[in-house]
Amino acid sequence: MLYGLIHVRYILTSKGMNAMLEKYKNTDFGRCPRVYCSGQPCLPVGQSDIPRTSTVKIYCPKCEDVYYPRSKYQGNSDTDGAYFGTTFPHLFLMTYAHIKPSRPMQSYVPKIFGFKIHKSAR
Repeated sequence: MLYGLIHVRYILTSKGMNAMLEKYKNTDFGRCPRVYCSGQPCLPVGQSDIPRTSTVKIYCPKCEDVYYPRSKYQGNSDTDGAYFGTTFPHLFLMTYAHIKPSRPMQSYVPKIFGFKIHKSAR
């Protein structure tokens, strides 16, 4: 647990951010499962800064949503989300603003026999 708490502090430093940038570029944390994100690389995020609260998730900077990881590196459900913290992906994208993708232009529209479903019928 001590290593994890040191890790969260390290990845917020400039040296840690550079290391995480390389991992992001290599897609080490997995890709967004959402179809309209077109395989956007994701970043690790914790849902809490308190240890043993929840496991690590992945944050997609394109759709700005959180997903369960599928990556071979983070498939282990024992990885605590507090080891990455709630701050990391957002500070990372502020630091490297040039890599932040634009939001997807398309969204899924449910249809039956080619006709859009009216909102009152949902």
